[in-house]
Amino acid sequence: MRDIRHGRFADLDGATVFGLARLRQEVFVVEQECAYPDLDDRDTEPETVHFWIGEGARAVACLRLLRDGGGWRIGRVCCAQGERGRGLSGALMAAALEAAGPEADVALDAQSYAAGFYRRYGFAEHGEEFVEDGIPHVPMLRRGK
Repeated sequence: MRDIRHGRFADLDGATVFGLARLRQEVFVVEQECAYPDLDDRDTEPETVHFWIGEGARAVACLRLLRDGGGWRIGRVCCAQGERGRGLSGALMAAALEAAGPEADVALDAQSYAAGFYRRYGFAEHGEEFVEDGIPHVPMLRRGK
């Protein structure tokens, strides 16, 4: 497996930011046909950590870990279509949860079809299903120890 990289926005170079934005656009906007404001101010917050796997400036899987009150929130989890099934998103989840620490609560809003994936990392449904940008989601939480 390729190396997992991570960094805060201020530490990322332009090519890396472009690679992350390109992957998110390919998956969320083009593949899932969901036009929404993906690039938000949360990406640039000082405590946000971006995790990715890639080759050069080309990201093939990524996610971001955000501060969420007293805990953390994982979002923008995606993997390039041709790279799926290789465990890349799982490796990123494990790295993000390790960074958050076992004592921290970590939340996320899973696309409903993917809830089983997140259950493997200790997440459980934590609220009612909702539709965001035309896609069913379910709020999930992994309680800290």
